[in-house]
Amino acid sequence: MKVLTFNLRTDFLLDINNRWNTRKKLVYEIINNNDYDVIGVQELNNKMYSDLSSEISNYNIVGDPRSSRYFIERNDILVAKRHRILEHSTFWLSDKPDKMGSAVWYSVFPRICTTALVELEEGNLIRVYNTHLDFLLPKAREYGLKKIGEYIENKHKQDDYPAILMGDLNAGPKSKAVKEFTQGKYSSKRFVAVQDYNKEIYTRATLGKFKGVKTGLHIDYIFVSDEFEIINNEIIYYNKNGRYPSDHYPMMAELKLKRC
Repeated sequence: MKVLTFNLRTDFLLDINNRWNTRKKLVYEIINNNDYDVIGVQELNNKMYSDLSSEISNYNIVGDPRSSRYFIERNDILVAKRHRILEHSTFWLSDKPDKMGSAVWYSVFPRICTTALVELEEGNLIRVYNTHLDFLLPKAREYGLKKIGEYIENKHKQDDYPAILMGDLNAGPKSKAVKEFTQGKYSSKRFVAVQDYNKEIYTRATLGKFKGVKTGLHIDYIFVSDEFEIINNEIIYYNKNGRYPSDHYPMMAELKLKRC
């Protein structure tokens, strides 16, 4: 199966020549032309969500906005229609995970994790998680991954399905947040970054800044549980005449469920 994480960069007024309308067709091309099974997208506002929903006929899309008032963004999960979404929900990375717009005081914005239980075409069940962590404070990112890990642990106790966590963590591979998550501090369900398939990829930026930058911040991830074999992992530099679909590069992983 092919999985993609993709921060789409919200439609920001000051981006001027890189506003959503100038690049959305590139996003559609990446999604529609590559036959992904599951995609996690970040930073959709309501207009982007509406546009995307109307252009991805081969996918079902689930998720909720992080707030009902200000800075409305979503971390939606797209699932190819050959698979079935059995359930989905959104929880807030706060002490009130069911309350829309809730946040810890040191997080700049409310932060969420979207989750879906997916029945793959061949009948296997997997859990998918998609998030976007705080951009400013390491403490907020560590808290966010702690809440996600605890949520995964509760689900792990109920049903031990293979799991994928993806998203923009705003944290480097050597950060405390990433290390604590992969070392299993908050969940007995163990995960590995797909980038470990070829660790040289950590030296490449996932934040291209609309300029094709190849070195710099590596902050986007796909983590998989032990049930998955990692076949391949790539950062996708798709562009047309120097026009990029986002300030982040999408990242792909090809995975295979191990035989039990």
